[in-house]
Amino acid sequence: MKHFGGGGSGANRIGVEIGGTFTDLVWSGPDGRLHTGKTPSTPDALHEAVLTVISEAGMPLGDVAGITHGSTVATNALIMRKGASAGLLTTDGFRDVVIVGRGDRDHGVYDMQYRRPAPPIRRGMIREVPERIGPDGEIIVPLDLEAAWREVEAFLSQGVEGIAISLIHAYRNPVHERALADMIRQRAPHVAVSASHEVSPEFREYERSVTTVVNAFVGPVVESYVHLLDAGLRDDAYNGLLKIMQSNGGAMPADAAGANAVRMLLSGPAAGVRAAMWFAERNGIKDVITLDMGGTSTDVAIAQGLVPSMVPELKIDGLPVRTASVDMATIGAGGGSIATIDPGGFLAVGPESAGAVPGPVCYGRGGTRPTVTDAQVIAGLLRPQQFFGGRMELSGSAAKAALAPLDSGGDATRAADAVLRLVNSNMAAAVRLVSTGRGIDPRDFTLVAYGGGGPLHAAMVAGELGITRVLVPWSPGLASAFGLLIADTLIDAAQSDLHGLNDTSLDAARCNDLRARCHELARTYGLEEGGYGIEIGLDMRYVGQAFELTVWTEGRARAKEELRRLFEDEHRASYGYARARLDVEVVSYRIRLTASSDARISTPLPAGKGNVPEEVPISIAGADLVAKALARNDLAVGGKVSGPAILSEPTSTTVVPPEWEAECLTTGDLILRRFS
Repeated sequence: MKHFGGGGSGANRIGVEIGGTFTDLVWSGPDGRLHTGKTPSTPDALHEAVLTVISEAGMPLGDVAGITHGSTVATNALIMRKGASAGLLTTDGFRDVVIVGRGDRDHGVYDMQYRRPAPPIRRGMIREVPERIGPDGEIIVPLDLEAAWREVEAFLSQGVEGIAISLIHAYRNPVHERALADMIRQRAPHVAVSASHEVSPEFREYERSVTTVVNAFVGPVVESYVHLLDAGLRDDAYNGLLKIMQSNGGAMPADAAGANAVRMLLSGPAAGVRAAMWFAERNGIKDVITLDMGGTSTDVAIAQGLVPSMVPELKIDGLPVRTASVDMATIGAGGGSIATIDPGGFLAVGPESAGAVPGPVCYGRGGTRPTVTDAQVIAGLLRPQQFFGGRMELSGSAAKAALAPLDSGGDATRAADAVLRLVNSNMAAAVRLVSTGRGIDPRDFTLVAYGGGGPLHAAMVAGELGITRVLVPWSPGLASAFGLLIADTLIDAAQSDLHGLNDTSLDAARCNDLRARCHELARTYGLEEGGYGIEIGLDMRYVGQAFELTVWTEGRARAKEELRRLFEDEHRASYGYARARLDVEVVSYRIRLTASSDARISTPLPAGKGNVPEEVPISIAGADLVAKALARNDLAVGGKVSGPAILSEPTSTTVVPPEWEAECLTTGDLILRRFS
């Protein structure tokens, strides 16, 4: 395996991200200067858009040292249930764990039409094997390998591409899972095997089993996709490293992606958050909320002190997936989100999207259903001739014809205004979810807006929330690709060990064992020796609590009293209180390896030509206004423009509403301030 480190400065490197509508590229040369690219995504063959956007950059791939890639391929396969044919092997008597699930209704307590999320596989694709491990790791019933093989053969006769193995209490003692996985890999090497002790070695049988099944379901799809992409790159003379972005905001080697497919479910959005932190830091901003509006959705995250909140579990289409991820709220409000009148006669936007094909009606590619982008065109916020850098002219008349039926009087302008107001309201609600919903006042934060649509809506969303500052970074429509370019290598792993907090919970011996595990992981992933940092985390809770908090340490031994203090500090920050009389227990251990990308990047400054702005009619919140329209590149460093104004650029459009002002900072980024 090639060494997988930071990649270093002074080399050609590429970040390329597939979105729901466009595929974006940022290319860094040896001098740190950037080149960009953007092309429509190709949903039927995702890798083709990646190869196309790289080819259009017009530079030789043979000179590139590393490519980091983010993709929705795993997420789409799971949500659309278009993964590989997969089966699950579990302990005799526990066939229905992933079918029964939990008794909660996932915030749908009052939904009279609530339906539980469908499991990723049918019950007929779950088989039992004779074995049993006890909760303390003791072998109660030995594994019958030959009986287990007969169950595997039944799967093979059904043509499975992936087999998940999740045996009871394997997180405590994986000896049976390991033997079963080794047997399948030897006798049926063409089948992808996902064992829970490798994918998610944590207690809670339902979550562990679902995570392992999801990995088996999407893993072969990811592996096939990565293989096609890698082969296409090699055919174009690429001989460098190919890395894949993970949900935790760090990269992993591409040849590990198939076996760890669950780790890349939110790779694109996580890359955008990484970029937002970089841009905020270079402008001296410490507390931010990110607003990433793309073609199919809007993602919102919060980062106090530029440290994004992390969660150990994702909910994807209602299914719990135990994998470390940036904590984000996602809503179906993207440029391609379809606007409809629901059965109750109310306007609704999303989550269904027109995607890249056929796309919004104004694209002229066969779309017939009105979208948010169509509403933006009618309101004058998107300028048809400037869209996509002039490479794709939008049809205002087609957008009007599509939106008019949404209004009872057939007024397309009024319908567009209603759509945009609803989208802004939904985005504001998502921001509240990650801020006020957790006792944090968003007015103390700066909103960082990116994605193709983020800067267009950000100031209006901020106005609803009382936020007075919005940062729009360089080339915001390429922020996720930029985040891939600067992403550090980040490898997370976990292991359950439920016990009362004591003097050995993180003593020298425990630390040595965990550090040895880190070094083993580093060798597996090809990290250069000594080229990475190590963090150790403990999942802790009061005895009797149902869920736990993660306390991170620098990887050194800690006394029992110090661990308790760290836990109670975290508990106060999360819940507002601590209980000195309650006992504390450790649930799991987490380890994190980090290798810096060492990126040395310089974004170009605007030309600042000072062209006279054009005056154009727009509509914001029902008010007909005349806005100053200019290219963002015309606003020089230190230049200011008061709203209403529209700043166009090839990857996005920034809208400056009335009572707001935009200034070009010394970095070339824009800061929008509300002055009333």
